[in-house]
This record gives sequence, structure tokens and C-alpha cells, in this order.
Amino acid sequence: MGQANLYGLTDDIVDLVGLLRLRATDLGNQRAFTYVVDGDADRVHFTYAQLDARARAIASYLQSQGLAGERALLLFPSGLEYIAAFFGCLYAGVVAVPAYPPRRNANMQRIQAIVGDAQPRVALTTQDVFERIEPVLSELPDLAAIDWKCTRDIPTTDGARWKLPPIDPSDLAFLQYTSGSTGSPKGVMLSHGNLLNNTAIISAAFRPSYASSAVTWLPLYHDMGLIGGVIQPVYFARPITVLTPTHFLQKPLRWLQTISDTGALISGGPNFAYELCVERVTEQEKRRLDLSQWELAFNGAEPVRAETIDRFCAAFASCGFRREAFYPCYGLAEATLLVSGGDKTKPASIRSFNAEALQAGQAQQLDPAAEGAIRLVSSGTSLLEQEILIVDPETKAEKPAGGVGEIWVKGPSVAQGYWRRPEVSSETFDARTDDGRGPFLRTGDLGCMVEGELFINGRLKDLIILRGVNHYPQDLEITVEQSHPDLRPAAGAAFAVGTDGAERLVVIHEVARKNDIDYDAVLTAIRSALGRLHEVSPQAIVLIRPHSIPKTSSGKIQRHACRDAYAAGSLRVVAELKAGSAPVVYARRSKPTPSDSAIEVLSDASGIALAGAPPKPRSRPPVFAQKADPAPEEVIIEQVMQIIRSIAQERADALTLDTDIAGMGLDSLERMEIVAELEREFGGRFTEEAILSMETCRDVVQQVRVNLLSLQDEAGETVAAPVGPAGPEPGDYRFGESLEFKRLAATIKQTDDAGLRNPFFTRHEGITQDTTVIGGKTYINWCSYNYIGMSGDPVVQQAALEAIKRFGTSTSASRVVSGEKTVHRELEQALAELHGVEDAITMVGGHATNETVVGHLLGPGDLILHDSLAHNSILQGCKLSGALRRAFPHNDWRTCGDLLERYRHEHRRVLIAIEGVYSMDGDYCDLARFAELRAKHKCYLMVDEAHSIGTMGATGHGMRELSGVTPDAVDIWMGTISKALGSSGGYIAGSHELIQYLKYTAPGFVFACGLAPVSAAAALAAVQQLNKEPQRVTRLHENASLFLRLAKEAGLNTGTSNGTAIIPIITGNSLLALRLSQDLFDQGINVQPILHPAVEEEAARLRFFITSTHTPDQVERTVKALSEAVRRATGEPGISSSVLVEPESSDLGVVPSDTAVAH
Repeated sequence: MGQANLYGLTDDIVDLVGLLRLRATDLGNQRAFTYVVDGDADRVHFTYAQLDARARAIASYLQSQGLAGERALLLFPSGLEYIAAFFGCLYAGVVAVPAYPPRRNANMQRIQAIVGDAQPRVALTTQDVFERIEPVLSELPDLAAIDWKCTRDIPTTDGARWKLPPIDPSDLAFLQYTSGSTGSPKGVMLSHGNLLNNTAIISAAFRPSYASSAVTWLPLYHDMGLIGGVIQPVYFARPITVLTPTHFLQKPLRWLQTISDTGALISGGPNFAYELCVERVTEQEKRRLDLSQWELAFNGAEPVRAETIDRFCAAFASCGFRREAFYPCYGLAEATLLVSGGDKTKPASIRSFNAEALQAGQAQQLDPAAEGAIRLVSSGTSLLEQEILIVDPETKAEKPAGGVGEIWVKGPSVAQGYWRRPEVSSETFDARTDDGRGPFLRTGDLGCMVEGELFINGRLKDLIILRGVNHYPQDLEITVEQSHPDLRPAAGAAFAVGTDGAERLVVIHEVARKNDIDYDAVLTAIRSALGRLHEVSPQAIVLIRPHSIPKTSSGKIQRHACRDAYAAGSLRVVAELKAGSAPVVYARRSKPTPSDSAIEVLSDASGIALAGAPPKPRSRPPVFAQKADPAPEEVIIEQVMQIIRSIAQERADALTLDTDIAGMGLDSLERMEIVAELEREFGGRFTEEAILSMETCRDVVQQVRVNLLSLQDEAGETVAAPVGPAGPEPGDYRFGESLEFKRLAATIKQTDDAGLRNPFFTRHEGITQDTTVIGGKTYINWCSYNYIGMSGDPVVQQAALEAIKRFGTSTSASRVVSGEKTVHRELEQALAELHGVEDAITMVGGHATNETVVGHLLGPGDLILHDSLAHNSILQGCKLSGALRRAFPHNDWRTCGDLLERYRHEHRRVLIAIEGVYSMDGDYCDLARFAELRAKHKCYLMVDEAHSIGTMGATGHGMRELSGVTPDAVDIWMGTISKALGSSGGYIAGSHELIQYLKYTAPGFVFACGLAPVSAAAALAAVQQLNKEPQRVTRLHENASLFLRLAKEAGLNTGTSNGTAIIPIITGNSLLALRLSQDLFDQGINVQPILHPAVEEEAARLRFFITSTHTPDQVERTVKALSEAVRRATGEPGISSSVLVEPESSDLGVVPSDTAVAH
């Protein structure tokens, strides 16, 4: 064993398996990879030991299938399982074949071509990817013939059976399929020896310190991402954080933010990545970035632009980014990865050359300000034992210094050739100079050596010869780009076409996404610049839509594909100028308006089925497309369509739900812009798999529902829709004819047709407590918020009667106008004392209280973070406010904290809105955690105590008592007097300043009638009774605990309910919920069903509200009757449910009354 090098490696480490095994042995518990699942905060990790264990398990499976020496197709999104599968192949002696998973059944052509060439025996993938591919396997015999294995199905413990195979440095590690034609992809054969040599070269170039860490978003199926982002960090033994390309393209800030957050010293990407950051990161976003520690920002995989370096350095200097950090480099897959690079301690070398001299084949330096000067960025020098020659491609003679020719490379990193392509391999990998030196790799790139530094000029095959003069396309492209400000940077191509037996120049370029472009001026500016600087007159100048130019997977402009698209007429042209003709403009950009087809989509979506047939399509929606509770499809569809239109613009003229988004000409960047806008509009985050699955507009709407919306949160919104030229239809002015009423009538009819009683709006007689009277019959009642029996309490009733005698039945105006009654102030002071705060204000209803207070206190520019199950009143208040609204997953204070970390600094005021007890599920918030977030991030905290005041805590003083937080840990205590306090109305409790502000300015108070004196007096008496008789709360807790325990013992699904007075029984089926409600009603038990669309179908339920006045006998009788009804109903044909679960023991999952009180 030799002496270890700087990275702890000895001479006996000759393959990647030995490399990772060494790291697992010496650094087992050290973090190797961190994957940012959502691109922002959700992170998972691999230590070296964990990666080694997963690799051994996957290798064990491959060995058990006898696959040593065979190929394995890897179809994974970027992430830890991909990394484990790659090393699993190496551990098994199997050649990995990385490829990018297609979106659904799209983009299969390239996968088929790779499979046809590599002929793998097995495909390793994820369950999600396999489910996308499986439906089309029968149509793809090559893919159907191989075995498919989801690696997560392989237990890690299987690694105990792994056996280390014999591995030689010359053995293939993987096939890197290069970008290019899908019909004949070429697989570069890379060996263990190639990879270890190139990682040594990268190490010599980057010289990472012991404290170095890295960040990558580059695709792991591409050489730059796989070698630089997976193999190199293991060689360095330094941690790396992995984002996906989707994360970056969707929001380039994420890349820079991750570098800033992790303190990474090394990161980089192709030139376009830096351009995208300049274009998309706002000044406000820059203020939270610290890039001062970023010491090596590599830039490669496509031509490095001097203008990009200038723009990026200027844009991010305020973030601490140093120009010296830029590290331009040159490489290609055929040389494993890196060929040349500069000195990391010095700024990137940029020189100016005479463009005409370069065209003539000689690098002649020129003053940068001189006419005809072109700036080129140095790609550094050859590294370690790599040898670089500049060779005349025709004579094979080496060019002298400054001569322009083809770049040839020689060294241990040069690959073995192309898989199963001996002739092409010989031509490319076995080149010899005219004096017999070799073998060299012919790169196909043109360049020159100036003072020992390599400068890239272009591609050999892209050279344009016009009337005997050589023109490099990148020179022409730069001239075009700089000719007018409305042209996008690094987004053009120049190429030659044959016309009348001669070569003619064509240039295409993307325009900026603007509505006021003067296309004539842009075309004229391009023509003038080309004539002035290059003395060429193009055959055609073609302006195309943003992000529509053909590119490779690594971001390189595909000039050949551009030429083919031009010839085929498939470019997304907005304007063009042809020789001898006037400019032609095909698309004037303007603000998009809904098309007839889009409006037809909306009317289809808002229709209902009558008599089993779909409604006849309409040419437009009704004047008001009223949103169905909780989230009608038509409003979501319109929001999604508008976002797509805003980015696709005139390409969305025929937009329908089934429009193929990619088919509209939207590229990956534009699709990511759509994703970003959707997340900004609805809140939340799409998963990687969700983004991949979005082929059509219908898919987008579905993923918005699944990923971004807790769909109960949008109830009640209306969206104005235009009236068509035919004028209003009858349903637009006679409500009985309206689509909305017909939808409701159809739903009611379904209940009647099923022979079921309509459970809603039944007539009750007498006081509603533990029992109620319906139709002269007494029922056990579970449909009342009268939690502690205050409604009907003699003391409360007497107080109400005396208030009527003293104050009458109404305030007869708002309190601003008619003044206050004594009872108002007495009640408000009692409520303030109940919460331990300074003051309170009462209003006529709980819903109105939330609407007016949230809608009034916050405004545009503010942010509201709310629980995804927040009550409709909070959501309506959010909408009234105009503030940005973001939902966090139910009760997830961690995600709320992550959102605050990311967005607090962007907003003047931030409100966190939560509920004490959630009335649908019967669980409660972790108030102490949210109070900590409030204090840490300096924002407002609002707690809706509608269902927790009077029910939670030992004496019913609510969440403050239950959680132990101080009263001032919450800014806005909201509650109702309509539930536990036996009256009707809502209130806010808090500081004197808050209450005074609301009294003088809150619309729902100033412009509304004051709380009726009788309601105020009843509530005041109820608060006094609560303080005198805390045993009511004790009985409530005992009854709730008994009901929950018996329900669990019966195997009934009670969801997440625990420690509250609300217990749902989840049926998972609306019809079953209706039938169970009917069955219990027939047995003298009254309980309401909650049906779709109030909740998702799988969340349909019965909901039991427990009170202190219920008796143990009533509880036991009800649970027994319910259990028997469930078993009867679930035995019927056609009924499926999730109502039955494994029965729990009597002490499992139940909060005893004393625990519930002190919780």
C-alpha cells in the first residue's frame, strides 16, 4: 500500500467501488449527500455508510439475477435513490446506463433508442416512474423485454449477501449517452480508470480545502452532474447538497440560496445558468444572499461568454460574489469530463481578438475598444498528464501558437470509444497527426492556444463559409444579440443553408417576453450590425418566441437542429426579414384574453349531469361562475388557464383542458415559469413527480388540486365572467334556470332517488342539548355546539330575559351610531379576562368577525400563513385583505417556520392564522410552537378559539390554559359566543391598541348593527357560569374520552381526533355516510353526515359533537348502534369504505380526562 494523497487515497484504490468502500470504512457517519426534496427546505441525507449499505443491497439483487457484465438502465429523477442505484451497479460489476425518465409516455423515442443501442437486461427505477411507463410497455417491445425493478423494494438488509466482484481499472463503469439525434445516440464508454483519473484532474484544478462543501443542480444522468455531482464529492470526501434541474429552472434563486445557506465553496453549471440567475433573481431576493464564501464558480458544457461573466458579477456583487470565483473550463464526455481549466486564485482570463483574423485561422489580439474586436474567455490550460493539440482538421498538421484548428486531446481520461460503434470510434478516438503522433481524441471543437491558454472558437461542423470567407457562428450570434436590447442573451443561432448552389447565412434569435416589441426595428438593427461588423448580408433573419430555440439537455444551442427546424418551417416565428423583402410580423404581442375554446372548457367544467347525460356545451360561462363548496373546478381551471396564457401568450389561442403544453411550443424554462406562478398563486409546492406528470392543462389542474390546495380552503369565491355577444341566457337572470341551482337540485334529487332522508334543515323543537325533538319524537342529539349546556341553562335564560326588559331586542344601529349598552362593555371585559388580555370587541357573528378583522388588518404587500384546514371565514378574510396567502400542511409548524425563513423579510407584516380546535377533524394546534415562531420571526399570531373556548383546559379557558403560553404570546384571540357560551356572535380579544383600532375602523363593526343586548347578556352570564362551575368542562372531557375510547375499541375510524369534544367517524364514502345517518336516525339518534364536496370523497364522515350534558348511557348506546349500522351497511353490495380499522385496546390513543385537561 502506497502513501495516501491529499484526499486519503492510496495507490491500491483503482476503482470506484474501492473508493466508496474506503469512505464508508473511514468516514462512515460523515454526511456525504444532502438532497433537497422540495428545492427549499425538506432535506434528506446519506452518510457514506448509508450509501454503501444501499449500494450493497442493490448490488446483491443484481448479482442474484446473474447480471455481472451486463447493462442496467437507470431511470430516476435526481435524488439519493439514483445515487444508490448507480453505485449499486458498480458494486455488482454491472455497467450503468443513465437516462432521464420520460414524462408519462412522452419523450420515449430517446429511451427506446438508448435501449436499442445499449441492450440492457434490467431497468432500475422508482415506482412513480414505472407507473408512468408501464401503460405503454406493450407498444414498446424493446422496453417490455427487459426486467423492471423498483429499487426501493430491495431491503437494505439484503446487502449482507453481496460479494465484491473482481474489478479492473479498464472495466466499464457506465455508458454516457451524448446529446444529439434520438435516432442514433452514441454511448461513450467510461471505465473506472477514466473516472478516477479525471477526478484527480478535477481535484488538481479545484483544489478543495478540508472545509469545502458543494452544491449541484445539474442532471445526474449527464456527465457534468454525475461525475461532478456524485463521483467527485466521494473522491474529495466533502459533502454536497443536491437540487434537481427542475428546482433550478423553476426558480433559479434556489441554487444561489442553497449556496448561501450551506456556505458552499464550490458550485457551477453551464453559461445559461448564470444568465438565468441574472434574468430571474430580483433585487429584493438578492438582499438575502451571501455569496462571499463561493470560491469556485465553474462554467462549462457550452461556450463561456465574457458578457455573462460581466453581467453576473455586476448583478451579484452586492451579495459578496467575487469575480475571481469564476472558473471557466472546457471538457466533453468523450474525455470523461474535464480537459482544461484555469488558476482558481486568479480572475478568468478574457482577451480580445480580431474577428476577421480569427475567421482567417489566426488569433490576433486587439484592443477591446477597436472595431471588429471580439472577446473570448480562456478555458485555461491542460491539466496533469492531459495533452492538448491544435490541429488542422484537413492536413492533420499541428498548428503553431495562435493558429486556429481542431482541438485534439490525449491522456488517461480519454474514453475507450463509443459502445458498439467501431468505425466511428476509430475516427474519433484514434486520430493521428501527420507526423504519426497519437492516438488523440478529435473533439470536433475549434480553438487556439495563446500564451499557453486554450480559447474555444466554435464547432468544426458549424463553420460558415460565405464567398470564401470563414465565419464562426458564435461571432455572428454575439453581434446579433448585442444589436438590440429586445433580444434575449445567449439565445440565437447562425448557420448556412444552400441556395442556388451557394451558401447563404440564416440567423435566428429569441426575442424578450414583452408586449411592446418593435419587430421592424429589431430586424433592421440585426441586418445593419451584421453588414457593418462582418460585411455579410443574411438570406433570412428570423425572430422566434422566448425559450423556443432547440437546445441539448445541457443547455447548448443545437445549430443543426435549428437549421433543420428552419428548413421544415417548424420554428416558433414571430417576425422575419428575408433578402429582398420587407419585414413580416406574424405575432403582435398583446394582453391575452380568454378564447372561445377556453370559455367552453369553463362551461363544461361548471356543468352538472342531469338524467345521466352531460350538459350541452355553452359558448360561455354564466355571468357569475359561483364556486362550489369547497373548491369548484371551474374557478381553479380559470386561474390555471390564465397563468398558462400569461406565459404562452398567443400560443394559447386555442387552449383547452386537453391541450398538450409541450406541443404549444413551451420549453422547459417556460414550463417551470408556469409552475412557479402556480405555486405563487395557490401556495404550496409541487413534487418533482407532479411536475413530470403535467402533460396537459387537465393534468396541471389535477396537480394543483393534489399538491397545492387543501381544497376546502377556497369555498365561496366568485369569479366574474364576460357576457358573450349573444347576450345573457335565461339562466343568467332567472335563478331557477341557472346552472348553479340545477347543480344543487340534481344533488338533492340523488338523495331522494336513493330513498334516503335529506338530513339537512330538519325542524327541531325545544332547547337543543343532549337531546332534541324532531316531529314530536325525542332523539339523542350529536349535532350541537352547546358543549357545556349554557344554551337552556336557567341562569343564562334569566339574564337574557332581563336584558330584553332593560335594553329591548336590538341595538337598532351600529354602536358607532347608537352608542354602547352597558352589557356590551361588561361582556367584552369578561371575555378579555377569560383570555387574560386587556380588552375585547364583540361582533354579530363568528364568520363575519374573521372576515372583517383579517381582511382589515392585513393588506397588499403583507403575507398570511394559515393552516391548510383553516375555516372558510379566515380564508375569506385573506381574500378581502389582498395579502399574499400561503397554506402550510395541517398542524405543521415546521413547514410554517420554513415559510417564514424564506419569506418573512419580503413583507412588512406577516400573520400566522391557526385554530385552537379544528372542527372537521377534532384535533388541536400546538400553540406553544406557533408562539415560538411568532417571537422568532416578529409577526402576528391569530388563534381562532371558536371550538376551544369553554372546551379546552381544566376550566375551559381555552388554548392559553391548555398550552401554558402567556396571554401576550398571541396577538389576536378570536372566539365566538355561539358555541360553548350559549349565545350568538363573535369577538376579538387582545391589546387595548388593537381593540381601539378595530372599534374605529373595522368595517364589519363600524357598518354593522351592534350585538343584540339579549345575546350579549346571555353570553356574559355564560362566562360567569363557566367561571363558577368548571365541573361542566370536566364532564365534557369525560364524555369525549369515553366516546373516543369506545369508538376505537369498536374498530371505528376516528381519524386524528384526540382530546377534544369533536369526534368524526370517517366513512370514506358519501353514500355510506348518508345511509349511516339514516340508520341511526331510525334508531332515535341524530347525527349529521359530511359529504363530498364539503370534504374529499375519501374523507366523508359522520361528525359527533360531545357535550357535558350527554350521559354515559347515551354515549354507549350511540357507539353500539353505530358499530352495528356500519357492519350492516358495509356488507351491502357496492359499498366500499374506510370506516373500519383495527380495533384498539382501551388505553390506546385516548386522552383520559385528567390528561386532556393538563395537556
